[in-house]
This record gives sequence, C-alpha cells and structure tokens, in this order.
Amino acid sequence: MKKASEILSRFFDDNMFEAATQFGAFRSTWKKIVGERLADHSRPKGIVHHSLIISADHSGWIQLLQLNQERILARISKSYPELEINGLAFMIEDTKEASPRAEPTP
Repeated sequence: MKKASEILSRFFDDNMFEAATQFGAFRSTWKKIVGERLADHSRPKGIVHHSLIISADHSGWIQLLQLNQERILARISKSYPELEINGLAFMIEDTKEASPRAEPTP
C-alpha cells in the first residue's frame, strides 16, 4: 500500500508536468497569437491566478498589448481553453541586462 505522501507527490508531479507542457506549447505559438511585431518585443512569463504575465522591453509595447487585450484573450481562449486565462498583466523587462554583455572592444 502506498503512503499518502507518495500518492500526493505523484499527483502534483504529473499535474505540474502537464501544466508545464501546455504552457510550453502556448509559448511556442506566441507570435501567432499576438502577431510578429508584438511578439518581437514581448513574451509570456507565466500564469498567476488565471492572469497571463507578459514581459515587454518598453512601455510603448505594453500599451499596444493593452489595446489588443480583448483580441489576445479571445485567441488564447479559443486555442488554449485548458489554461483558463481570463486576464493579462504586464511588466517591463530590460533585455539588455538579461543578455550576456559583450566584451569591450580594445
């Protein structure tokens, strides 16, 4: 007979794996969902309380994402209803600091 902790651990491991797989598939179609221009300056980071967290490299891109929010949510709901996303949240991510810096030229 298995311990309750083993059963719970297995359950959460399977659910976490499935959620990660679904989110990975979703991220791979980001360009299709928001369009090439917006996708080049934004990316989905995660889902918190049914809201998709989106990072962008400038506040102007966040404004454009907000203007297209209803269209984006409709496309997500149609293609990925299992993610249960019903809102968007935004953050600015400085891509310059996130990427490795080049060596200075002598």
